[in-house]
This record gives sequence, structure tokens and C-alpha cells, in this order.
Amino acid sequence: MNLVFRHAQILTEDANQSILQDGSLVIEGHTIAFVGPDAELPAKYAAFEVLDCSDCLLLPSLINCHTHTGMVAFRSLGDDVADRLHRFLLPLEKACMTGRLAASSASLAIAEMQLAGIGCAVDMYYYEKAIAKRASEMGFRLFGGETIMEESPCNSKTAEQGLSYAEDLRNIEKDNPYYQAVYAPHAPYSVSSSTLKAIHEKAHSNQTKWTMHLSEMDFELELFASQYKMTPIAYLESLGILDDHLLAVHCIHTTDEDIALLAQRQATVVHCPGANAKSAKGVARVYDMLGQGVQVCLGTDGPSSGNTLDLFTQMKLCAILQKSAQKDRTLLKAREVLPMVTSVAARALGMGDRLGSLEEGKEADILVLGLDGPNTTPCLDPYSVLVYSAGVQNVRHLFTRGEWIVRDRQLTRSDLNALREEFLESAQPFFAEARKRL
Repeated sequence: MNLVFRHAQILTEDANQSILQDGSLVIEGHTIAFVGPDAELPAKYAAFEVLDCSDCLLLPSLINCHTHTGMVAFRSLGDDVADRLHRFLLPLEKACMTGRLAASSASLAIAEMQLAGIGCAVDMYYYEKAIAKRASEMGFRLFGGETIMEESPCNSKTAEQGLSYAEDLRNIEKDNPYYQAVYAPHAPYSVSSSTLKAIHEKAHSNQTKWTMHLSEMDFELELFASQYKMTPIAYLESLGILDDHLLAVHCIHTTDEDIALLAQRQATVVHCPGANAKSAKGVARVYDMLGQGVQVCLGTDGPSSGNTLDLFTQMKLCAILQKSAQKDRTLLKAREVLPMVTSVAARALGMGDRLGSLEEGKEADILVLGLDGPNTTPCLDPYSVLVYSAGVQNVRHLFTRGEWIVRDRQLTRSDLNALREEFLESAQPFFAEARKRL
């Protein structure tokens, strides 16, 4: 589309985090054709449609670096139960999860993210082919990975089958601007060393990312200490697979040596503060990681773990939990947090040349945030407003590849009521089985 945003406050998230107070931005087709002061808007764009953004912030659309879109059915189930994993999650996946339920769950999850200003996510679940199809239909960028385990409860019963399924996902990439396949082994305790090495080799040969839960569980730490006399992160290093292709999710339990290894190997840590705090697993040492040069991004985790797929909440929790842990309110400033869901996240996905900042020549993935809400008034510091005050209710418009995906807080490609009805119908067998376990 061809569109001019005028009189906006623009957070470009370029290398200097430049801010334009009375700025204009032009979308021409799929790309950003102009970003600059409104007074310098070229006359050649006079015929384009104009969107008045005088009470708005413009920023790159947000990137969620870890979620499980197919798990909407688990939302609100056993949230306060100690052993929810073995009482609900694994048995119900084995008994009830189908491609139809995963796809309808993912559709609701994607709609929730789009309405929350998220235009791209890294997804790890089962039936990822069906999920990829839904994402593309909804105009949502998805880095999708089939969960790989030695003993999987769903559509791939073995690690070999899961890896074969993951290879098939790469065929979806062809001529699809919304989808890119990643490899997604579940965790070092559920995937063998030989499988991990095979995944690592494929990620490198195909020049793609791989993502895995790492150093998340207490039992995980105990297992590797007992069997290998090392931490899970040190274990990956011993296998020669800790590298810059890895998106290491959680990393709650880390030693100084672990953080040094992550920095040395240039692995990216995906921090999910909401899910971590809710599950009482602890607070990852993000401040220390950043101090050592580790690249950190944010994720919501799945709708059964963090419950909401909302990066505004994650940004706020990320900042305030680190301040609280260090007992210093000056640490991890708001201006340092926003890149974790924009420019830094794009670089972590190998998309820094296309996404993550509002610069001429980049693809037009844009979030328009209204500043007319009581919670965003006044806007003395836009970064503080975004990290500490703003929420999903302030998302006014979302553009992906120049397409108006959310317009005046409404989805343009999807009927939200129809998505909800489809999900509820497909989830009835799941709900019936879940009630037996309450």
C-alpha cells in the first residue's frame, strides 16, 4: 500500500535510537520509502493516503522471540497446581492434541499478538505445518519450529520423526514472505546428544536458527550436575554446539561461567519474565548477561505459561524484576528494554537488515500506539511510557509488510468471533478430558 504517516513522534530504533518529534514516514508498497521531519516530506508523496498521527507514537512492530501458539487450550488450566506438567500438559497433549486444535489455537494466539502490536514470533510446538498455514493467511511473520523430543506425545513420536518433520517445514519457506523454519529441540534433558548434534549441523548447513529451553528447571540442573558434573549450558559447550545460531530460552539458572560461555559463543538468550515469575522458577540474571555482552531478547512463552501473549507486560517485568533483584532502580533503563523486542530481536533472528527499525529501505512492519489514553498521558519520555505505562489497549494500528493488519484496533484479515467459535468447537474433546483431571 502507499501511505503517509504525518506529525508522529517516531522511535526509529536505528543504531542511535533516533527520535523524531514531528516526523513523517512513507510506506510505498512493502517498504519504508521515507523517514524524516514532517517539514522535509517530499512533495512527490502528495497523492498518497495520509494518516494523521499527531497523538501517536510510531515504532517498529514488536517481535516475540518465544511462544507456543498451539497451546491456547491450556490457558487457565491448573495455573496454581504444583505439578501441572505431568498432571495436565503432557497427558492432555498425548490424548487430545490434533492438527485442527493446534491450528485453531494458533489462530487465536496470532490474533491476540497482532492486537497487542506483535507482528512476528518464534513458535515452538507440534503440527507446525498447520500453524504455518494459519500464520501466512493472517499476515503474521512466523519463525516456526516443530518440537523435537526423543519421546514426543504428539504427531512425531520419535526424535527422528520430529527432525524429518522439521526438514519438511523448510519447503514452506519457498515464495512465502511470512514464514521461516527453525529447528526446535525441546530441552537438553529430553533430547539426546546425538540428536542435538544433528540439529546443530542442520541449522548451520541451512543457515537458520535453532531454539531450545535451557537451564530452566531445578531438576534439569540436578540431572546434569549428577550425570555430567556440569551445568546444561556447559554441557552444550562440551558437545561443541553452543553457538550464535542458538536462541536459548529462559536461562534462569546460570553461573558466572555459564554467562561467560553464552557471551563467548554469541548465543542469544530469550528471557520470559512473566512465565518464569508465575512458575516460581526465579529471575534470570539479565543485568549480568547484558553486562557481559550477551544478546537478550524477550518472549511471552505460551498461553499456558505466561497466559497473555503481551510484550508490554514482559518489557515492564523485565525492567522492574532486574531493578528489584539488584536493589537499584537506575538499572536496565526503559531505553535499553525496547530493543529487546525490536532491533535486537530482529538481529537475533538474522533479520536486522529487513526488520526491527524504521529506516528507509526496510520492510514496513510498523506499530502505531495511541497516546490519547489516560495511562499514556502525559508522554514526557516515550520509552518510559512504552515500558512502564502502555498496554495492549493503546495499540491503534499494526502494519506488516506494508499491509494494514490492525486498523483502529480491529483485525483486517480475520474475524475474531469466527476464530473463537472455531477454537471452542475444536477444543470440546480437550475440555471434556481436562475436566476429568480437575
